[in-house]
Amino acid sequence: MAPSSNPTPLTLTALPGAAQAKFSDTLAIDNERHVLYLGDNWSGGVDLFDITTSTPAFLKTVKLRGRIYGIAVANNANKVFAGMSGSTLAVIDIASDHSVALVHTGGAGHVDLLDYDSTHRRLFAANRLDRLLTWVDADSNEIIGRVEGLGSGLEQPRYNPADGLVYLTDNKDNVLFQIDPESARLVETFAIQDECFPNGMAINAKNNQALLVSSYTARPHTVIWDLNTQKIASITEESGCGDGAVYVPSLDLIFQAASEFGDGPVIGVFGGDPVRFLTNVAATPGASWVDYDTANELVYAPSIVDGKPGLLSFKVPGV
Repeated sequence: MAPSSNPTPLTLTALPGAAQAKFSDTLAIDNERHVLYLGDNWSGGVDLFDITTSTPAFLKTVKLRGRIYGIAVANNANKVFAGMSGSTLAVIDIASDHSVALVHTGGAGHVDLLDYDSTHRRLFAANRLDRLLTWVDADSNEIIGRVEGLGSGLEQPRYNPADGLVYLTDNKDNVLFQIDPESARLVETFAIQDECFPNGMAINAKNNQALLVSSYTARPHTVIWDLNTQKIASITEESGCGDGAVYVPSLDLIFQAASEFGDGPVIGVFGGDPVRFLTNVAATPGASWVDYDTANELVYAPSIVDGKPGLLSFKVPGV
């Protein structure tokens, strides 16, 4: 058990069929319609689960041609977006649960991680190998902005409603890009004065702090970044080294999927003002992403169940 971990009971749900290896490392939840979307690189598409109750029920796989990377739910536009190989965004219609469009983002490599700005109805997509960030009008599926010439390891874009800017992690150059989507320009590049090399990121706009998910396996840790001063606010060694993170406004908590933590996979829980480490929940192999089901008050992550793809879920521990 990891230091400061919480002995929270886990629920493991196996998926239909069989696979010999992990096939998914990203998921997203539509909390209005109670549907979980899981990127599925084994059966080739996006798996849908009914999470009306605390027991997820497999619904169908929306078949897509190409490898799946990031997923984002745009419920006020009635769509789900998936970043894919071939520099494309797949658009899934929520009402019919069918793929309705492919948007080419102008690169040659894959579209990686995504973020959705529900206020302006814009979908932000990072093209890791093409060094560009593109954003799309969620209603028309048209490209409305792009910034090129960024870093060589683009990962997670996050829109910050506190300042109206987009922040984008880079796990090769170990920097954080600040981008203005209104003028479509790179505002600033912030060097991270720590061996963080961030993958995922979550922003708490209430106190304007961000959690950076370190990819540095030699020293698993987590960086809290102050978006007011654009400097490191704190570093904790008690959790870290993974992929995804999400801020949940209703709980005022950040969950971090630290699948490569030294003592074994954990979901780190962070909160407070300033943001600080609260506890870990010991997870299972494959728990590299995370999201929260508000109706049933469950944290979800991808997992491996008896060698097959599955879902991990648990109640938020008392913190």
